[in-house]
Amino acid sequence: MNKFEKIIIAFILTCTFLHAEDYTFGDGLQVGNSPIIIGGYISSMYEANKHTRYVDIDDMALLVYGEYDHFDFLAEFEAADIYRKEVGDRRDESSNTTFHTERFFGDYYFSDDQRIRLGKFNSDIGFWNQMPVNVLRDTTSSPHLVNDFFPKLSTGINYEIRQVSNTIDRVSLTFQNNHDLDIDYNNLNVDRHYALAFDIINHETTWRFGGGYFRLEPAQEIMYFLGALKVEKKEGDFLLESILRHDVQKEKLSYDIYAQGVWHIITKHDAILRAEVEKAPLTQKHDGDIVLGYTYRPLSNIALKGEYEAHQESDLNRWLFSLSVLF
Repeated sequence: MNKFEKIIIAFILTCTFLHAEDYTFGDGLQVGNSPIIIGGYISSMYEANKHTRYVDIDDMALLVYGEYDHFDFLAEFEAADIYRKEVGDRRDESSNTTFHTERFFGDYYFSDDQRIRLGKFNSDIGFWNQMPVNVLRDTTSSPHLVNDFFPKLSTGINYEIRQVSNTIDRVSLTFQNNHDLDIDYNNLNVDRHYALAFDIINHETTWRFGGGYFRLEPAQEIMYFLGALKVEKKEGDFLLESILRHDVQKEKLSYDIYAQGVWHIITKHDAILRAEVEKAPLTQKHDGDIVLGYTYRPLSNIALKGEYEAHQESDLNRWLFSLSVLF
């Protein structure tokens, strides 16, 4: 039995367990009469570019979460690139069954409008970074902004207050003064991260502004500033995010801006167009790309996606197709 077959069997057994009599597909499985719920998700992908084609089970995760009185919690253990196989001229095959701690945090609510969070969580930067699970995103790919410019995850404390004033709807403060809870599972290796974000909401429109400081190992200091806009309407959504990053020691500025429109064509069917321009933090290389995508959701917890990504450099052009399921 090869590694791929073992993975498929484990997946089938998990589905069988979750399809217990008291389980609703997509809602997780409650543990007895406790407030604890067990769920998970899986994502598979096919990519084709100029040089290679491959299939990839790129995410498999176990979720444990729940709430009780003023407390709630979430633990997410994920393995990336579970199984990967090239299907072009080369026939390379690889697998990875190591699970990492992606998120692990607890919340305490002082009131409906005030909350403190402790642990490892998605950095409260912009809108896209709050959607880490493939099935919940509009496209399989993510803008370069969320992968290259700031730490996607923070290990520390986050304090949030809502209904601050008639103008400001939400303020969020993040404080990290230590290493990551799982140092091997973040896009950047940081040991400091301080951030501020605030929202201004007007009917269907939300403005989000923020900035922060983080320190990369070894001792590279970086500051960033972000502005974002989200508009949600019955016929579709619009998202705009831009970031400016300053690498202090290197005295270099880099930036990224993208705009995305989502059109709800008919029920369960969305068309997506995203355009992005980037000056990369490390290489200072300019790039621009356009993503054309289509997403079909037969159920709210299942997504079938296809997209084409066209870059200024044609070698980077690619097709992406994915199937993702939330249990």
